[in-house]
Amino acid sequence: MVSSYSLPTSLPTPTVRWRAPISLFSMGLVMAVLLRMFVAVDSWTNLRVTKYDVFGYYLYLPATFIYHDVSGLGFVTPILDQYDLTNRGNPAHPLGNYEVSRARTDPDSYVIKYTMGLSILYAPFFGAAHLYTKYLSSYPADGYSLPYQLAAYLAGLVYALIGLVLLRRLLLLYFSDALTAVLLVVVYCTTNYLCYAVFKSLYSHNFLFVLHTATLLLTHYWLQQPRLRYILGLALTIGLAVLIRPTEVIIMLVPLLLGVASWAGLRARLQLLWAKRLQVICFGLGVFLVMVPQLLYWHHTSGHWTYDSYPGESFDFLHPKLYSGLLSFDNGWLTYTPVMVLAIVGLFILWQQRRDWFWLVTLYLSLHVYIAYSWWCWWYMDSFGSRTMVQTYPLLSLPLGFCLQALFQRGVAVRMLTASLLVLLTALNGFQLWQRQEGIFMPEHMTRRYYFAILGKTHLTKNDLTKFDTNEADPDHTRYVSEVTHFNNFSQESAPGVTNEFALAAPAFQVDAQHPYSPTYRQKLGDLKVKPGDWIEASAQVFFPDKAWDINQMPSLVIEFKRNGQTYKWKGMRLMNKVGEVSTVYGGTPKVWDEVRFDSKVSSDAQPDDEVSVYAFQNGSVQPVLVDNLMVTVLRHR
Repeated sequence: MVSSYSLPTSLPTPTVRWRAPISLFSMGLVMAVLLRMFVAVDSWTNLRVTKYDVFGYYLYLPATFIYHDVSGLGFVTPILDQYDLTNRGNPAHPLGNYEVSRARTDPDSYVIKYTMGLSILYAPFFGAAHLYTKYLSSYPADGYSLPYQLAAYLAGLVYALIGLVLLRRLLLLYFSDALTAVLLVVVYCTTNYLCYAVFKSLYSHNFLFVLHTATLLLTHYWLQQPRLRYILGLALTIGLAVLIRPTEVIIMLVPLLLGVASWAGLRARLQLLWAKRLQVICFGLGVFLVMVPQLLYWHHTSGHWTYDSYPGESFDFLHPKLYSGLLSFDNGWLTYTPVMVLAIVGLFILWQQRRDWFWLVTLYLSLHVYIAYSWWCWWYMDSFGSRTMVQTYPLLSLPLGFCLQALFQRGVAVRMLTASLLVLLTALNGFQLWQRQEGIFMPEHMTRRYYFAILGKTHLTKNDLTKFDTNEADPDHTRYVSEVTHFNNFSQESAPGVTNEFALAAPAFQVDAQHPYSPTYRQKLGDLKVKPGDWIEASAQVFFPDKAWDINQMPSLVIEFKRNGQTYKWKGMRLMNKVGEVSTVYGGTPKVWDEVRFDSKVSSDAQPDDEVSVYAFQNGSVQPVLVDNLMVTVLRHR
C-alpha cells in the first residue's frame, strides 16, 4: 500500500479503548450534563422545537409522508395558524413565512429553502413518532403535535451523544486517556457547542459535528486498511454533510490531506487514490446517490435539476467580515468561545510536531472561515457565539489537544494555571448560556459595554439595557452642568396621534403604524452651545397596552446627529423593555407608565452647524406605545 500517513503505533482495539477509564468517566459526566440540560425545559406539554429554521429543515418529512404535498405545501398555513412555529410576516412569500419560496418557474409551486440533509437524519425519529401518534395515542398525526416535538428534541440529543462517543474514539488515537478526558469536557462544555448539543440541537451544526467526527475516524481506518466499507461510509458522511450545507464540500479535504506532511506525502496520497480508483469511483457514486433525492425534489418543484432556493441572499467573497466574525461582540467566535484561542496556538505546535495534521487543519479552517464570514448574514442569527464554527471542532480538537498537552508538560505552576483557566472558561460558558436562557445574555446585537455590564450578573437594570441599545458610556454628571432645552407634554399639539386614552396626564402621543414618528425636536449644536465631548440626554414617560416581543421591532427613543442633511450618528433606545419591572432584554411591563432616559455623547468632530434631533420612533412594531413629557437636556462641561 502506498501511503505516508503517520499513524499511532496501533489502532486501539475495543478492549484497549474501554480500558481508558478516565475518559470513559469524563464521557459519562458530559452525558449527564447534557441529559440534565435536556430535561430543563419550561414546559413539556408546550414543547415547540420544529420552529423557525428548523421548521424548514423538518418540512420535507410531513410534506412527503403525511400530506403528500411537496410542491403545493397547502398544509403549511393551517399548521402555522394552529402551532405558531415560525414568523408569518414575510410579504414576499404567499405562505407568509421565510422557510419556503415561490418557485420562479411555476407560480403555483413552492420550494423549501433548505436542502433535505437534516430531514434524512431526523427521519427515524419522525417515523417512530408517527407510528406512535397514529396508532397508540390520541394526539393528531399531523407531524407537529407533541409526540413529534418530543421525538425531534430527542433526535438532537441522541446525535450529540453519538458525536461524544465518536470524538472520544478519535481523540484516544492521538492523546492519553487523561488528556482525552479533558478534551471531551472542553469541546462539549467550554465552547458554544454546549448550546447546540441541547437547546439548539436540531440546527445543522450539531449534526455536522457528528458527521465530521465520523469522517475523520473513517478516513483514519481507510488509510490503515483501504477497504470498501470505509469508503462507502465516507461517501455517506461526506454526502450527508454536503446535503445539509453545500459549503461543507471542503470536508473532502480530510481524505485527501489527513496524514499528508509534505509534497512527497501529497504525491503518495494521490498515488494511493489512483491505486484505489475503483473505490474512489464508488465514493463519488455514493455521494451522488445521497444527492439524488434533492435533485429530484428540485426538478419536481421548479423544473430544474439545480435551484437557488436562497433568493436575495448571497456571499460577498470580495468583502468577508473576518474580524467581525471572529472577534466582534456581535456573535464573534473567539469572543464567546475564547478557549479556541488555544486551538489557534495549537496550529503552531502542529507545524513543529505534527505536520501530517497541520496542512489539513490549517487549510480547512482557513477556507471555512473565509466562506462562513463571506455570507451576507456573517453574524448568523439566533446564535450563541458564532454557530457556524461548531462543525469545525472535531478538527480543531487536535490542535487544541496538542496545545494543552504542551502546557500540561510544563512546570507545576503552568499546569495549575492552565487547569484554572479551563475551569474558569467552562464556568463562564455555562453561566452565559444560563443568562441566554433567562433572556439576559444576547450575543446577537451584543455591544461591548453591555457585555461587561452584565458580566456575572443574574439580574438586569435599566442602565444595563441602555448599554445594549446604545453601546455608550455613562456621563459623569459631576463634571457637567445640565440644562433642559426642550419639554413637550403634547398639550399644545394638535397633530394626528395625540390621544387621551391611557394618558398619564392627558394628552399623550401614540406612536404606531399610522403615526410612526412623534413630533421631533430639532436644534443646531451651535445654538445649544454644546461642544465635542458634551452630552445630549433624552427622556420621556412611556406606556404600552400590549407587549411586543421582537426586540428588532421595538419602539425606540432616538437621538440623531446630522451634518448637511446626512445622519452621521444615530442612537436609539428600545422603550418597552425598560418600562416597569426589568428582567430580560425582552422584558417590560404593559399597562404602567414609567420614565426612560439615555444619553448620547457629542462626537469629537462635531461642528456648530450640525443638527441634533430627538423623537420617538415606531421601528416596525406591531404594538403601539404612548409617549408623554418628552424632554431634552444638554450636559455641558463645567
